[in-house]
Parts: sequence; structure tokens; C-alpha cells
Amino acid sequence: MINFKPEKSALSVLRILILLVSVILIVLIKVYIPFHMVVMISGITIGIIDIFIIFIYLPIYFSKLSYEMSDEKITKHSGVLLKSHQSVRYSTVQYTAVITTPFSQYTGLNFVILFVYGGSLRLMFLNQDNAMEILRRCGDVS
Repeated sequence: MINFKPEKSALSVLRILILLVSVILIVLIKVYIPFHMVVMISGITIGIIDIFIIFIYLPIYFSKLSYEMSDEKITKHSGVLLKSHQSVRYSTVQYTAVITTPFSQYTGLNFVILFVYGGSLRLMFLNQDNAMEILRRCGDVS
């Protein structure tokens, strides 16, 4: 049985992306809404939401996310408030999709999607070696 955890570098990348999107959103609000009070309230609200997501939710999410591979199935364990355990047998996988980003070996933003009869299982924030190991187990890569 092999256990995988998400890449820690993906957490840092997500934090930076959230901050960039928030700054852009605040600048757009400031440009298009001339009322200073509305801009200030919007900025404070966005800041509070960012702090919650970046420093509370994402670290808990990453600590609870794990993948477990056995000889016959792969199981995803996730959930912050509600725990979820999803299992897929290798024999039921119809096809797979691998999503990688530029510099994915540094960012940890590699995703494997296993499409099975009636659904799919998304394996997120894997390093490239783990993603290729999952594909080998599913029979898509030799």
C-alpha cells in the first residue's frame, strides 16, 4: 500500500494566486466604484476572507487530503468539516486525464482525473513522480 500527500509547494502557489487575485479585485473596485467607503468595506471584507482561506482553510485542507493506493484500488481521503472517502478500482477506470501546469515540477500543480463508469475521481496537487506512478497502476503508462 502506497500513501501520497499533496505537494507543499502547491499550498504556497495557491496562497500567492489568492493574494494576486484579491489585489486585482481591490484595484478594480477602486477604479470602477468612486465611493471611498464602499472601496474600504470591500477591501476589508476581501482581506478577512483571504486571511481565513490562506491561513486557516487551505492548511487544514492540505493536511486532511491524502491518497492511498493498494493493488486493486485507489482511495482519496479529504474534507475539512465533512470527511469524504472515495475509492476507485483500477479495473473500472475507462480513461484518465493528466493536467500539468508550466513548471509543475516546482509548483506541485499536477492533477490526475480517473474517469470511471458513472463518475470521476480527481487527484489534486501531486508531484510528477506520484502522478506517473498512479498512471502506471491504472495501466495507461508503461
